Amino acid sequence: MPRLLEAAALSGVLLGLAAAPVMAQSVPPGSYQQSCQDIRNVAGWLRASCRDRSGRWVEANMAISWCAPGNDISNEDGRLVCKAGASSFGSERPPQGSYMGTCRDVRMSAGWLKATCQDMKGRWVDATTAASWCTGRDIANVDGRLTCR
Repeated sequence: MPRLLEAAALSGVLLGLAAAPVMAQSVPPGSYQQSCQDIRNVAGWLRASCRDRSGRWVEANMAISWCAPGNDISNEDGRLVCKAGASSFGSERPPQGSYMGTCRDVRMSAGWLKATCQDMKGRWVDATTAASWCTGRDIANVDGRLTCR
């Protein structure tokens, strides 16, 4: 009988732990905090409501992993963008390509070319490719995706 009571007590503790709320993930520092509110980290995505140039609050999001430590996350017209910080060693320059005509926020991060590119419907979407995959070829924006040609 004591073993049955022990097992029941242990089950209760385990169920209590399973029902406990998951601790909120911290948000990264950055200048965006001066003009954004309702800032949260949702499964590695920074989500916030940020002011645009006209003063309206717009929903903004960015993959936190896209901004290396030492860089600043800022609010640009209601969009969260990563800016090279003074302490950043990121001297990688983005490669030239036709994508530059329809992409913005172009940056390099650990060999990855990252940008926000326009798709065929005019929406701005995050795009990534390994710059080394396209050596000697044009990097193009094809419907919001960075592609080697």
